[in-house]
Amino acid sequence: MRRTIAQRRVAIEDAIRANLPEPGAFERSPEEVLELGRPRIHGQVFLAMADGLGDERSLEALVPIAASLELVSLQTRLHRRAVEYGRRTGRKPTDDVLLGDLLESTAFGLTARFDAEPALVERCLETLAEATRAVQEGQAMLAAESRSAAPEGDEARRIGALTGCAVELAALLADVGPRRELARHGSTLGYCVRAPRSGARVSTDRRRCPPNRSRWLEPIVERCPPDSRATVRAQLSAVLEASLDRESADPIA
Repeated sequence: MRRTIAQRRVAIEDAIRANLPEPGAFERSPEEVLELGRPRIHGQVFLAMADGLGDERSLEALVPIAASLELVSLQTRLHRRAVEYGRRTGRKPTDDVLLGDLLESTAFGLTARFDAEPALVERCLETLAEATRAVQEGQAMLAAESRSAAPEGDEARRIGALTGCAVELAALLADVGPRRELARHGSTLGYCVRAPRSGARVSTDRRRCPPNRSRWLEPIVERCPPDSRATVRAQLSAVLEASLDRESADPIA
């Protein structure tokens, strides 16, 4: 699995790099954007779920959606940095806001070009749009200066919404359900993944996120078709191990 995850990582990063703005278009270079410190887990979760659920599309065919999820993650990171910079300096960080907007629109463009029947592509776009809106709301909640307690259930799901989107998109492509339940538990996974990372500023509710990683996955696994559960469990476990133990990244859900 380590080799498979590494191959997926290269494919996702290559797709992102191919869709970044030309050097000089913004203050940040493409390589600087790539190293902003996202967890790089969303695209991996999507590919792991798609494989575990038996989707027969090739890695090449699925990578655009995986890259779209990572581009939205980059956009979230840029916008959060812009807000923090503005609070520290009183300046308006226009360049990063515009760059983030461009990354988000690029993500939707990649998804729109996904090679599938139009009705399925439309549903993928709707799912991504809903998750993007939710994760922005979650980041706004997280940025509230008065917040110190662990978020309530709905807030936690918004903070982890992009991971939930990765799970839901894979279920949508594989035509399995219940997709909304899978998305909800995927969002909880995204929220829980934040806790072990150094520098995480969100207070995690241990009632929902026990330290045992396997318990983060079981609600997702249990809602998959019986014949795919073992594969989904193995795939997601490998992604978590690689992402949490070997990735040095800023904790963004």
